[in-house]
Amino acid sequence: MSNESAPPFDRLVKALTSTISLKIVMAVTGLLGAGFVLFHMVGNLQVFIGPEALNNYAEFMQGLGGIKWVVRLGLLTILTLHVASAVALVQRNAAARPEGYAETKRKRTSLAAMYMAELGIVLLLFIVYHLGHFTIGWFHADLGYEAMETVDGVARHDLYEHVIHSFRQPAIAITYIVANLALAAHLAHGVTSMFKTVGFAAGRWRVPFEVLGPAFGVIIGLGNISMPLAVLTGLIGGN
Repeated sequence: MSNESAPPFDRLVKALTSTISLKIVMAVTGLLGAGFVLFHMVGNLQVFIGPEALNNYAEFMQGLGGIKWVVRLGLLTILTLHVASAVALVQRNAAARPEGYAETKRKRTSLAAMYMAELGIVLLLFIVYHLGHFTIGWFHADLGYEAMETVDGVARHDLYEHVIHSFRQPAIAITYIVANLALAAHLAHGVTSMFKTVGFAAGRWRVPFEVLGPAFGVIIGLGNISMPLAVLTGLIGGN
């Protein structure tokens, strides 16, 4: 049966699961994910201002009510689509490789580009760990997860205390540092790839967008690892 004579639903499914469609899904979900990572980092960097600033931020985020769950479901959808499209593309690339591919000469590329799938697996595991640590309390609950403070007679969660107690543990701090270095590498290649997919990184804009990805990865990496490093070395939370 030709594509033209196939049922409309089948044609729609084929169009949505084509290689170019999957690359566009990866690009769009990656862009949205990168935006959230930046927002999340900026909020968390308030740990350097002090307990009140970080806890005010945490209270605001928790007080969003229904909006908070809409955002969470949206992020879960973005992550699911990003991972699913990545898996499908990796499988197609593997199936399309000739038998002698392993012996062919590799094109010049970065380590991040070569190991994007492996970096993605590390980040998936880290997301589960991070949510279980600071959001749900599955891990390290004895390190301040239930810590509370009273402000104007009202009790609220003391996120600052939880962060400080957690990152004072070398194993936890090092885990976060390694995971965020993986995130930085993933973003360094991924952001540039996103703009290439949607056609922005072309012509006179090719070089600026090729620089944007690594620059964004460095900013996110330095910002995120600065927090566990600052606590571990006593720069903040030392008293």
